[in-house]
Amino acid sequence: MPDRLRSALVEAAGQGSGLVLAPRLVLTAAHVLRERTHATVRTPRTPAVRCEVVWSRFDRHYDAALLLAEEDVLPGVEPVRWGTLVTSEPAGVTLLGFAAGPGDQVGSRPFRGELDPLDAVERDRYVLNLTGTPPEGASPWAGLSGGAVWCRDLLVGVAVADLPDWQHSRLEAVPAYVLLADPGFRDLLREHTGQDAQLEPAEFADRAQPSAPLVPASVALLLHPRAETVRFTGRTELLDGLTAWCEDGDGVSLALLTGAGGAGKSRVARELGHRLAASRHAVVHLARSAVPDALFASTTAPVLLVVDYAESRVGQLGALLEIVARRPRVRVLLIARAQGRWWDELRAHGPEAADLAENARRWSITGTESLGTDAREVFRTAVTDLARGVAALGLPVGSPGAAEPVRPPRTVLEIHMAALASLLAPSAGTAAQDTLLRHEAAYWKTASRDAPLNALGEAALRNAVVTATLVGPVPRERAHTVLAHVPRVGDQPEAVRRAVADWLRDLYPRPEGGAAHWGVLEPDPLGEYLVGTRVADEPEIFLRLIGVLDNEEMINALLVLSRASARVEGVAGVVYDAVRAAPGVLAPRLLGAVRRSAEPAVLVGALEVILDEELMPDEQLVELANRMPLLSQALVSWSVRLQQLLVDLGEEGSPLARAGSLHNLAGRLVAAGQHAKALETTVSALALLDSVPDAPAWLRGALLGQRSRELNSLGRPEESVTEGEKALRELSRVPDSEEPDVWTEAVAATLNNLSYGLADCGRLGDALERARDSVILRRELSGRHPQLLPSLARSLSTLSRHQRRAGDLDGALRTAEESLRVRRSAAEEEPDAYLAELASTLDHMVQILADLDDVPALVEAARENLSALRPLARVRPEAHLSDYVEILLVLADATEGAESREAADEAVTAARVLVRDQGREHLLLLGSAFLLQARSLISVSSPPVAFRVYTKAAQILRRVFRETGEGANELLWALDAQARFYLLFTDRHEAAEHLSAEALAVLATLPEDAFPEERAAALDTHARVQAALTPPPDKPPLPPDPTA
Repeated sequence: MPDRLRSALVEAAGQGSGLVLAPRLVLTAAHVLRERTHATVRTPRTPAVRCEVVWSRFDRHYDAALLLAEEDVLPGVEPVRWGTLVTSEPAGVTLLGFAAGPGDQVGSRPFRGELDPLDAVERDRYVLNLTGTPPEGASPWAGLSGGAVWCRDLLVGVAVADLPDWQHSRLEAVPAYVLLADPGFRDLLREHTGQDAQLEPAEFADRAQPSAPLVPASVALLLHPRAETVRFTGRTELLDGLTAWCEDGDGVSLALLTGAGGAGKSRVARELGHRLAASRHAVVHLARSAVPDALFASTTAPVLLVVDYAESRVGQLGALLEIVARRPRVRVLLIARAQGRWWDELRAHGPEAADLAENARRWSITGTESLGTDAREVFRTAVTDLARGVAALGLPVGSPGAAEPVRPPRTVLEIHMAALASLLAPSAGTAAQDTLLRHEAAYWKTASRDAPLNALGEAALRNAVVTATLVGPVPRERAHTVLAHVPRVGDQPEAVRRAVADWLRDLYPRPEGGAAHWGVLEPDPLGEYLVGTRVADEPEIFLRLIGVLDNEEMINALLVLSRASARVEGVAGVVYDAVRAAPGVLAPRLLGAVRRSAEPAVLVGALEVILDEELMPDEQLVELANRMPLLSQALVSWSVRLQQLLVDLGEEGSPLARAGSLHNLAGRLVAAGQHAKALETTVSALALLDSVPDAPAWLRGALLGQRSRELNSLGRPEESVTEGEKALRELSRVPDSEEPDVWTEAVAATLNNLSYGLADCGRLGDALERARDSVILRRELSGRHPQLLPSLARSLSTLSRHQRRAGDLDGALRTAEESLRVRRSAAEEEPDAYLAELASTLDHMVQILADLDDVPALVEAARENLSALRPLARVRPEAHLSDYVEILLVLADATEGAESREAADEAVTAARVLVRDQGREHLLLLGSAFLLQARSLISVSSPPVAFRVYTKAAQILRRVFRETGEGANELLWALDAQARFYLLFTDRHEAAEHLSAEALAVLATLPEDAFPEERAAALDTHARVQAALTPPPDKPPLPPDPTA
């Protein structure tokens, strides 16, 4: 219900109504003033105040005025939300103003009715059809001119006239969109409210988030995307692309915007909404609680529907797309961290959703390198804007102590956090998180001044916030149960605990819709730092919850702790103590958390403690092994260790049981890249099986297929093919009645592995046939068992690689794209299990796109691959760091400007670590990284620095070429760059001649058709050097320089 207390009585030439827009700004009808330049205004709670007319228009479309009071009419009033009607359906409205009642007593009264938006098409005037029986005689609406017309909580117009010939049943109103079209009106609003007014779709007000910025109550909320504290900067190309998508073409279109937490996705969507609202689009940031209905299908304006956290709203999305599927000019923008399994669920929701998803546009935010603006400039802008936000909270604003973040930021959020901390604590040496949390603690204290909370200490309040952030949003009754176990809170009377729960409810924004009783401290890095520091200091905060939290709550808590452990020392020890106290409870939940975590080190460490200290009985270890995913980057070593332990424990078992256990161990060894040991283990298992009469054909076939895979991985393709064909013959002996789907999956896996051996033997046609057969089988299986979709993706990836090898690049690209869709979904759900496969497919996509010379698509794929490889390289550098360096080199080579420089710099840093930790066989990558770093320096006019880097590259690449014969083209590039530097920037032509001769010597060792571009460049440089060394005929040669 609109606030009646902000209705105003306006007295000038006549008597009318008004609305307080800001403490001193009042909106009314122009005809109430006539020629007067001043008026008096009062509200139901405040005395009369003299006002000056500061804006007025009275013409065909306008009948409105703005009054500026000499003092506050209504102190502390918040800005109104402005609305416009965007459907063809009549909308219920409320008119608030002052009108004469019984006995001619003037009072503030609400009047209700309907407003038909189609009445405004011709004259830009709304017509209000008021409910009730209209009186005869004089108009009962005297004094209502200037009254505010509300649709739900949005101001949609100003009442101006009692229409003649309608017996007082119709009133006319100037629409809000007409008022906001006047620049002078908007300027005054901005000046006195501090905000740009934006029209929101009035009919959807109860289905949407407010478009107006969130008013922060604490320093942490200054960083909330809805607060819009920092002006939008950068991302010009992305925003232009999204705007063009919204404005071009008719019909319904779906788009997906992905990116890591803190990348700025939600803020981009809000900025897009502001742009479009200015051009009369209806922009709806859909609330979680909104139930899609026919109203969404009756829109008359172009519509943008924004759905944040789309991965958790599939049901709502499916219903929405079914309703809007055939509407003109509807755009649906989904925002998610990744295109995960939820995307496939959405596609399966119905034909409308499937069609829209199939043709969806996709954009991705990868990091600060995609800003298109220097991160240092973004930091300075953030400092300026956040300073105003800090001052608005009544806090002192210091001068920032640094001009930019200490280390290169990964996300826009990191930049903003550093800027905010520099304002709150300019002195060096204080972590940004500590600075922000110190101010948050003051906010908690201020919000708990009333009894009974005022008797609680700061530690109790902090523990309550920590627990809410650790556990995540829960329903009200669960909130009370959890708080009963929180140190310093649980021992309080129940009335106090309930007061704490209600305090938490109002502290931070809760997820919209659903039954969540509290929100969490955001942004996530700040909340995780708080959890880490407090749990490390007071472990009981977590330990007391072990027997209280359900499965999902505990997994969420473990995930928060795993991320916190990367920022705070001491968290790992608490998790290890917890697993010692309750290994049987926590072990399966640790497995579940590892599969979802991007930073699982502490979780894996806890599982190591279970084995190191023998905390679980044998039967529970067997159960734990059965729960283990076959694909797990974080658990690869631990799973080998667990399976080896089970093999040792089963030494006294039957040969069949021991063969099965060895089969499981061999699978773990393959996942760990220990192919020789896996082959040895498989051979042992087959030997045991030979001693078992009537051994199961499926197990023998699986072991033979495993041996085929191991042989090919060891570079023995002919033997691999032989064993693979044996495996297929053995599997064909499996009776039809024995779990046909299990048999089909085993055959499909064997066909897939066999195809690699066939390709390596030169039988590419046979390889393609086997790979297609595998795809057919797995496509059929995944239709019945969606959990097998990752296996289908595996076969699709194999087929795509063979297609590329055969020269069918278009077919390879289509197949890889299908595989990629599935692998994105799987990696989103279980990054630990499937992120490596996603990275592998993306790397293959980069190769295909390079073959097709599609540089823009190549760059997008490389950026996504970099995002996938970054956590993998952190968790298993021995397996993924070299791939990480290679994709950085691709990006550095394919991009320009800041992005290229940042990629090259990061490649050098990572390659140094690679060589240091994994040996000199990676020197070629380091030399290549130096080459691209030097090229990026040339682009910013630093030739002398670039020359020194080229020299480093040449030193490394000489050694590589001398020792291995590899890297000839990279060495030629480095030598040529050095020689040209001497020619262009010095007179040391003899040094250039020496380098040019070295390049020719390298070329002499290579076939004549090798590296034609590098050969041409070397020959050209050699000719230029000789010309520089040969003086003109009429000029004697210069004497030698004794200092040269």
